[in-house]
Amino acid sequence: MPNEMNQTTNNRDLTFFARILISVAIALLAFGFYLDVGNNTKLIDPIKDVHNTHKKGETVTTIDIFHWDDDVNEVDIDLEPIKDPDKPSSGGSSSGGSGGSSGGSGGSSGSGGMGTHSGGNPSTGGGGSGGGNTPKPTTSPSPSTSPSPSPSPSPSPSPSPTPSLDETNNNLRNYIQNTYGVTVKYGSETNGYYVGGLSTNSISNAAVANASLNQLNTAMSLYPNGFFREISNGGIPLTIYLIDSFSEYGVTGVTDSNYSFANIAVAVAYPFEDTFYHESYHYIERYIFKRGIYYSSWDAYNPPGFSYGGALLRDQSYARTGAADAYFVNDYAQSSPEEDRASTFEYMMMASKPACLNYGQHVWQKATTMSNAIDSALNTVSPYTTEYWERHL
Repeated sequence: MPNEMNQTTNNRDLTFFARILISVAIALLAFGFYLDVGNNTKLIDPIKDVHNTHKKGETVTTIDIFHWDDDVNEVDIDLEPIKDPDKPSSGGSSSGGSGGSSGGSGGSSGSGGMGTHSGGNPSTGGGGSGGGNTPKPTTSPSPSTSPSPSPSPSPSPSPSPTPSLDETNNNLRNYIQNTYGVTVKYGSETNGYYVGGLSTNSISNAAVANASLNQLNTAMSLYPNGFFREISNGGIPLTIYLIDSFSEYGVTGVTDSNYSFANIAVAVAYPFEDTFYHESYHYIERYIFKRGIYYSSWDAYNPPGFSYGGALLRDQSYARTGAADAYFVNDYAQSSPEEDRASTFEYMMMASKPACLNYGQHVWQKATTMSNAIDSALNTVSPYTTEYWERHL
């Protein structure tokens, strides 16, 4: 009988400890689930974490490194004057210049772009009477004359060797540099490039490099003729680094600049155009500031009490809501005034007009102010011509 009681007691003890172990296991699982949910919840803020920005389909993070200079005189740029809706459009023509010479009658005249020439035929131009001897007409041989033996056919010239893709890429890079007055680096030339606390991964595929160079050329052709060269000649030469990606996931571009240089790095693993338009505005704004132009009334275009980098106003993000009266184009625009303007410029360059750029809306006010600042800073931009970024205003 005592043995049976001991056995019963032991069974109860084992059951008790088993219940404790099961309870502990359930608690650990619940705690782990809490941690996982907590981490996912942390990703909600796209300003703090670029991963969620990418997942939400918004413009992923770019970084602007601006070395300020206190020796710049500030000039206020406000909303007025409003753009004249009837001014002619520049049509976003390619900025290839008007190269080529127009030489005398019958000479060839350059039509810009890749140096294609049009015009008169040099061999017939400038015709006229007088001067020189008239050539003697050739007579046919008489029937008694023995015909000359037919010349043996000359060998066909060997076709020129097709350039390799690497050679094609280098030629395209040189064309971009010569046309726009910038420096372009890609492939092994970017090995070891480190910026903004981030390392970079170089483009190792020639086909990817080719596609990226073509995208760069197309994007830059949308700016006015001589636009980038004017900024470069104005003291801020630009170097564009085409890289595959940054060491930080979700970072698509970095602009590093001051009043004497600018480097734009674009990660081509992401959509190219949006990143380039965004980063190009950071570059443009350096020159605007160097010219002493400052956005003195910018905060007036934001909601009352709003502070950049503070609480995120999700209902004021056009990318989230599609509301025409949103104050910001996306969440990332709320991180700083500089990112607000660069993100707005992205939307100004969109192929289709976003509703937030409708006349009189909050984002339209910001975009119009930016357009006025660019007009004031650059000689290659005219307030009487509708540039590509002004099409939707």
